Amino acid sequence: MNVVEVSEKNLKDAIDIFKRLTAPLYEAVPMPVPDDNELESILMGYESGAISYMLADKGKAYALFTVNKDNAEIENFCVDDSACSDAAINKTLEFAIKQFSAITLVFTWVDSLNTKLSEILENYGFEYTGEQDYLNKDKFISRFHYVYRRKK
Repeated sequence: MNVVEVSEKNLKDAIDIFKRLTAPLYEAVPMPVPDDNELESILMGYESGAISYMLADKGKAYALFTVNKDNAEIENFCVDDSACSDAAINKTLEFAIKQFSAITLVFTWVDSLNTKLSEILENYGFEYTGEQDYLNKDKFISRFHYVYRRKK
C-alpha cells in the first residue's frame, strides 16, 4: 500500500472513499453528505491550500486524509479499518505527521462513532485534549479533539 496525493486523476476515488467511510456519520447526525463539487473543493484545497492524500493499493483506496498546515490539523481523516492492517494505518499516520515537519503540535478530530480510529490514534501517541464538539446531542454523537506532540 502506498500513500498518494489526491489529484485530478484520482479525485473520483477520493470522493468515493470519503462518501463511503463517512456515510454512517452523516446518516446518524442526520446531515446531507457534501456534494461532489464541494468535496472536490475541500479535497483539492482550492480555498484552504490544504493537501489531501489517500492510502491506496492496486487502484483501491483504503484511507483518506487532508493536511492543513495553516491550522496544524489532519482533516477528513477516514480509514477503512476493516480492510487495513494496523501497520498500514500507522504508516498513514506517520506520513501525515511528517507533512508537519516544522510544527510541534498536530491536531485532528474524530467522531464518537469511530471508536476504532480513536484507539489507533491513542496507540500512536495522540492525546485527547478534553475538547469535544456535539454533532447531535439527542443521539449523543460528538467529535473529540486529539493532539500529537512531536518529540524534540
